[in-house]
Amino acid sequence: MPQKIITFRIPGPEEVLKAQGFTPQEIRKCLELIQEKYGPPDKLTPGEYTVELPEEALPRLFTNQDIINAIYKLAESKGENGWALLKRAGLTHLVQNRYDLYSGPPIEALTGLTPEERRLLAQILGISLPPIPEEIEAPPLVQAGPIPNYTPGRGGNPIDLIVIHYTASGSAEGTISWFKNPRARVSAHYLVGKDGTIYQLVRDEDTAWHAGIPPRPGLSEEENRKREERARVIRPNERGIGIEIVNWGPLRKTNGSFLTWNDYPYNGEAVQVGGGYWEPYADAQYESLIKLVRYLCRKHAIPPNYPPEGPGNYHSDASQLASFRGILGHCALDNTKIDPGPHFDWEKLAKGLSG
Repeated sequence: MPQKIITFRIPGPEEVLKAQGFTPQEIRKCLELIQEKYGPPDKLTPGEYTVELPEEALPRLFTNQDIINAIYKLAESKGENGWALLKRAGLTHLVQNRYDLYSGPPIEALTGLTPEERRLLAQILGISLPPIPEEIEAPPLVQAGPIPNYTPGRGGNPIDLIVIHYTASGSAEGTISWFKNPRARVSAHYLVGKDGTIYQLVRDEDTAWHAGIPPRPGLSEEENRKREERARVIRPNERGIGIEIVNWGPLRKTNGSFLTWNDYPYNGEAVQVGGGYWEPYADAQYESLIKLVRYLCRKHAIPPNYPPEGPGNYHSDASQLASFRGILGHCALDNTKIDPGPHFDWEKLAKGLSG
């Protein structure tokens, strides 16, 4: 008799709060209070939990028109065009439903505006922003831009994901050259060379093209439709900071020697993991990556968390990643990708961040 499989999911705190009609801002505050009192919300066992949400902690409710008016007032005070500022904030869509309650990103997450503009906008609205976290010094960065392959701004999306990739190449110079090629249509915010040098190619406040989930040749029309829907739900490029690590990834062993994915002779060290051979990541790369990720988590208030099914495993349920804030691999987003590969030491990264 064939085995019967039943799949189910117990609603987490976020789903329960959504069902009760809480706004995104209220949900975020509730999750923060749950974290403080009980620990990570996604790790709680079924049961009854109680947190007190102070009235002053609840955000004031604004209509879309209230936000539009405030942005136009800010633009007027700066001698700028109101529509241009609304566009830079990523909020032009508000005009379609002017009198709906505003449910967009909180003011502090409007990364298309400068910190000073966000402060002034909050002042116009009569609200206070969360305190700015203590400054943390950035690791040494080599500016390698500008490049053509990016989208200005974040479209009003918060920066709350860090996505780890490998380059499938042998040098930082070659990768930078490819990112600067308009035909490449790919990019990342940061690149970690084999010697640990960190290159920045795209500003954090802009959208790099590193983790899109586009249609793929050879897949059915329905499969590609699901990929497009997954990209719309998760928004990995719009929310994520992409970090590429120079590494060939999988190697092919032939007659006692190794070849890269593009049949280039490989003469370096190889490690065997999961039945395959891979180019190992250098200690210098891990050291620089830990410094960079720690800095980015602090700068953008990104929790140094891994997603429920692990940072290196594909999450078939897009809704899990739509609300997830933290660190993951490209392979967790896209089932046609394997980077940063099974040879990447996620535990080492986690220990480095906690240390």
